[in-house]
Amino acid sequence: MTIRTRLVVSTFLLQVFSMALLGWGVLAVRRQFQDRELHQSAALIEMAVERAASDALIQKDDVALLSYMKFLQVQYPAITQARILWKNKGRERAATVGLGRFGAQVRESRFTVADPADPQRTVEVDLALDYDVLDAPFWDANRRLTKIILAVWGGTSLLGLLVSFLIARGLTMPIVELSRLAGEIGGGKLGGKLAWESDDELGGLVRAFNGMSGRLEEFDSIKRNFVSSVTHELRSPLGAIESFLQLIREKMAGGTPEGYAQSKDFLERIQVNVRRLSGFINDLLDVAKIEKGKMECVLRPMELPVVANEVCQFFEAKALQQGVSIQNRLAVLPAVMGDADRVRQVLVNLIANGLKFTASGGQVWITGEQFRDGGARWIEITVGDTGRGMDEADRSRLFQPFTQGRNVSEGVAGHKGTGLGLYIVKSIVDQHGGKIEVKSTPGQGTRISFSLKVAA
Repeated sequence: MTIRTRLVVSTFLLQVFSMALLGWGVLAVRRQFQDRELHQSAALIEMAVERAASDALIQKDDVALLSYMKFLQVQYPAITQARILWKNKGRERAATVGLGRFGAQVRESRFTVADPADPQRTVEVDLALDYDVLDAPFWDANRRLTKIILAVWGGTSLLGLLVSFLIARGLTMPIVELSRLAGEIGGGKLGGKLAWESDDELGGLVRAFNGMSGRLEEFDSIKRNFVSSVTHELRSPLGAIESFLQLIREKMAGGTPEGYAQSKDFLERIQVNVRRLSGFINDLLDVAKIEKGKMECVLRPMELPVVANEVCQFFEAKALQQGVSIQNRLAVLPAVMGDADRVRQVLVNLIANGLKFTASGGQVWITGEQFRDGGARWIEITVGDTGRGMDEADRSRLFQPFTQGRNVSEGVAGHKGTGLGLYIVKSIVDQHGGKIEVKSTPGQGTRISFSLKVAA
């Protein structure tokens, strides 16, 4: 049985039971009022008979009492029989009005009325009332009320069945759609989203599912990009190495001085490609350590300007080749607590990115300044460039693994990379207890800043 069917059946049965219970309660309350009115009607008849007997005694007219009793019997059919006994100074005379009917619901009552002027003159009346006759009008009203309740109950039940179906349909529709989309995602069709706006639990479930679907599509895109980048990062240097090795073999076979000189140049290019492969593999190993929580930084007092100067010198040749000015603007700064190798890795990644996105005639620089936070002194190091910059969408994805900004596809200086560098940078800065932030405007360059704590 589906959830929708269970909801419809359970809601319908609950409504039917509630309406039945309400109808039973109405009839039960009506019965209590009926019993009270029944006894009031019986008391009213007895009072009428008693008053007629008193009037007849006062008027000394026994025939009037008999006539009035016959009139009352016509007016109140519940009076089955009235036995009247007159007593006057030891003399008695009896009369009976009505043939009398006997049954379980016929009840008798006896009362005696005395003449106010002559207490020895009395009338004793045995009055028999058929309560079935008294109860008949009430039962007729109850039958009409029962029919009305049943009609309302039936109409309400049908309406409730329709409402139950609509409610169940409204509740299960997003679940059915989510199941369909989940099947599509399981089949490899990613990115599907369900349009459902509500503030209830189902709305929260739909929003969470849409977010998951979007993230799966993003991860799938990251995977494709990563596979493409890895393929390029492995195939390009390996292809270059293979080509250079073939050229070296040919030049060496020639045995000419020019061939040996060119072979030396080819070996240097092979070394560059081997270094590129080594850097890529190191990045993958660093990401694996980060994911396992095993990346460790040994913090010691270190001179930040010295490390920054080494990194700038490392990139001087590449910057000159691109026509980009690279500058170390770090002034005299106090020592900071850091792992020199890891801080060097951070600066290498940031400057490499700056050179990648800066056109000829641009600048890449490193600056730093001190600030206080929570009673401790920190140094904020900024790597800036005058490159193409990035928009908010790219900035929000900047430090995710295997993720690159859209501007990478628009052409960059050198190879595109794998989207691991800034993820590793952020992880290293986090290990140092610092913070990292990005300020960038499309067409106006980028500034990435990170903080290191000043050594005591």
